[in-house]
Amino acid sequence: MKDFDSSRIYQILGDEFKNIYIVDCESQQIYAFKETLKLPGFSLCMNYDDAMNQYIDERVYEKNRDMLRMALSFDSLYARLEKSEHFNIHYQSKSDTEVHFMYTHFGRIMEGNKLTQIIIGFANEDLDIRRNNLDMMDNTIVPNGLRRKVLIVEDNEINREILKVTLEDDYEVLEAVNGEEGLKILSQNYKDISIILLDVVMPICDGFEFLNRQKSDSLLANVPVIVTTGNNSQEDELKCLGLGAVDFITKPYNARIVKSRIDSVIKLRESSMTLAAIEKDELTALFTRQAFYHHARTFINFISNENCYVIVLDIADFKLINGTYGTKKANEVLVYLANAFRYYGKNGLLTRYEGDQLLGLFHSNDKLQVEKIEKNLNKIVEEAPIPNIRIKMGIYENIDKSLQIPIICDRALIAVKSISKDFKTNIAFFTSEMNQRLLAQRQMENDFKNAILNKEFKVYFQPKYDVKDEHIVGAEALVRWQKSDGELIPPGKFIPLFEKDGLVVQLDEYVFKSVCNFQHERIQNHLPVVPISINLSRASIHFNNVVERYVEIVKENDIPFACVPLELTESAALYSQQIAAIINQLVKAGFKLHMDDFGSGYSSLTSLNELKFTTVKLDKSLIDCINQNRGKKIVQQAIDLCHGLDLKVVAEGVETKEQRDCLKEMECDEIQGFYYSKPLNEEDFISLVSC
Repeated sequence: MKDFDSSRIYQILGDEFKNIYIVDCESQQIYAFKETLKLPGFSLCMNYDDAMNQYIDERVYEKNRDMLRMALSFDSLYARLEKSEHFNIHYQSKSDTEVHFMYTHFGRIMEGNKLTQIIIGFANEDLDIRRNNLDMMDNTIVPNGLRRKVLIVEDNEINREILKVTLEDDYEVLEAVNGEEGLKILSQNYKDISIILLDVVMPICDGFEFLNRQKSDSLLANVPVIVTTGNNSQEDELKCLGLGAVDFITKPYNARIVKSRIDSVIKLRESSMTLAAIEKDELTALFTRQAFYHHARTFINFISNENCYVIVLDIADFKLINGTYGTKKANEVLVYLANAFRYYGKNGLLTRYEGDQLLGLFHSNDKLQVEKIEKNLNKIVEEAPIPNIRIKMGIYENIDKSLQIPIICDRALIAVKSISKDFKTNIAFFTSEMNQRLLAQRQMENDFKNAILNKEFKVYFQPKYDVKDEHIVGAEALVRWQKSDGELIPPGKFIPLFEKDGLVVQLDEYVFKSVCNFQHERIQNHLPVVPISINLSRASIHFNNVVERYVEIVKENDIPFACVPLELTESAALYSQQIAAIINQLVKAGFKLHMDDFGSGYSSLTSLNELKFTTVKLDKSLIDCINQNRGKKIVQQAIDLCHGLDLKVVAEGVETKEQRDCLKEMECDEIQGFYYSKPLNEEDFISLVSC
C-alpha cells in the first residue's frame, strides 16, 4: 500500500468521516485509508472507476445512479478538482430495506501545480433519517405551519433586497451574493429549500456554472431554479433552460409576476412529489395498487393489438412467517421477492397488490419473461432470506382487455387461490372452469338482495336429542337457498362466498328473525316449544350494534331469550378483548351461548375459561374417531372437561348406532346428526315436535 500523509488528509477532511479513501491520480487506483463500513468496491485496491461503479450499483438508490456515474467518473472528478479545492456530492444510499441521505466529500492534494491525489470521505448526512419509501426520500413537502424557504442568489444588493422585500411575508428568504456561496447554502439546506431565484451574471461562479454544478448532484438537482436576468437574450434563456432551469424572469421585477411564477413552480413540484409518494409502495418500491390500475389501462391501450399476461406471486402462510420470524424478517422476505420479481420480470408493470401478494402485467413480447419467472420459481424460493417458504404463482394469460383492471387482476388471484392449500402445486393458470365458478358467484351476489326480499332462503331444522331418553330437546337452524325457478343451491356454495364478501351478516339476521317469528307463533298458539339455536358468524360478531339489533328482534317477538340460543363457531370465539366484550353483552342481555365445532382445529381452552358459554358442541371430526382407542379417550376427556365446567355437551354429526351407544356410555348430554334426523323443513319439523 502507498504511503499517505495522514496530517494533510485529516486537515482536508477532519475526523468525522467513517470511511476515507485515496485515489492516486497517476495510476487511477483507489486505496482504503480509513475503513469502517466496508463499502463494496472500495474495499479492495482497484481502479477508481471500477470501484465507484460497483459502489453505485450495490449501494446507491437507482434514481441517483446515472447522474452520480457521470459526475464522479475519474475524468470529471479530476477536472472539477483542478478548479476547486473541495466539494460535496449529496445522494441516497440504500442498505437492505433502508434508505439514507449520504454525502461524499472530495478534496485534493497538490504537488506544486499538479493534482496528485484525490481524498474521498463518506458520511451519513442524517443518522436519524430512516425512511423506506424511496420516492418520498427525494423531497420533503414542508409541513403545515412552517414557511417554505426561498434561496436568492444575486450579487446586486439592491436587486437582492427588492426580491427579499417582495417575498419575506410569505417565505423564509436565504441570500447568497454569488454562485459559490449559493451552492454552499443549497448543499446545507437542500431538503428545506422550495425554490431558487438565480441571477445569471455574477462574479466567482455565474448562473451557468451554478446550474451545471447543481445538475451534477443528484439531490441538489431536485430543487427547482427560476433564472433572473436583465438580459433579454433568447440564447441565454435557452441555455439556462437546457441546464435545468424551470422558468425565466426578467428585470426589473414585477412583484405579482414573481410571486405568481414562484407559486406555480412550487405547486407543480409538490404535486409531483405527492404523486410520487402515493405511486410507490413504501417497502418494496413497486407501484401501489391504485397507481398500477392507472398505468395498467394506459399500458393495455397502448398495445391493443398484442396479448397480455397477468402474474401474481403469493407467499403462502405469510402470517406464520410474521409470527415466527418477526415483522422485520417478514419485510425482508417481501423486499427480496419484489427484487426477484423486478429482476426476472424486467419489462412488466409491477405492483405490491396485497400485503403478501405481488402482481405484474406483461405483453406478449415479454412471454419469455413470464416463462423465466416460472422456470426460476424454485430458485427464488431456495435463495430466500428464510428457509422453506412457499411461493405460489397464478397466471391469467391472453387477458380479456375489455374487462376492468381489477377484474383482470382478480382472475390471476383466483388462479393462485385455487392452489393455496395444495403443497404439491405451485403454479396455476386461470381457466374457463374457474371463470364459470366466478360468474356463478357473481350471479349469487347479484341475486342475494332479491332472494332476501322474496324469502328464497329457507330455514331448516336439525333436531337435537337427549341421549338418555332419546326425546327431542332442541334443534339447530340451518339455511337452504330455494330459488324461485326451483333450483336448490347447497349451503356449501353460497355460505363461504357470503362470509367472504360480508353478505353473511344480513343472512344471519334473516335466519335469526325467521326463527324468532317461528318461536313467537308456537308460543302464541300454545304449542310445544324447544330451543332452536342460530349460528352467528364471525362477521356478525364484529358488526356494529349486533347486540342491540338481536335484542330488539327478540323483544319485538315477545319470546324468551332461552328459546333462541346463539351458536358461535370455535374459530369465531377465539378469545380477544373485543369478542369478550360483545359476548358478555349478549349474555347480560339474556342469550344462551353455544360453542360450535369444538375440536375442529383451534385451541379453545382460553375461550372456555373466559367466555360464558352454556353448551359445547363436539365437532363431527371428533365423533368420526370415536371408534378408535385414542379418539374415544379424546372425546371422553372433552366431555369430562366440559362437565367439570358445568357445560352441557352436544355431539354433532352422529351417524351410526355404535357412535350413539358410545356417547351414551360417556354420558354425553345431547346428540345431533343423521342417526336421528337429517335437517327438516318447517312442516316436517313441526310434525316431529308435535308427536
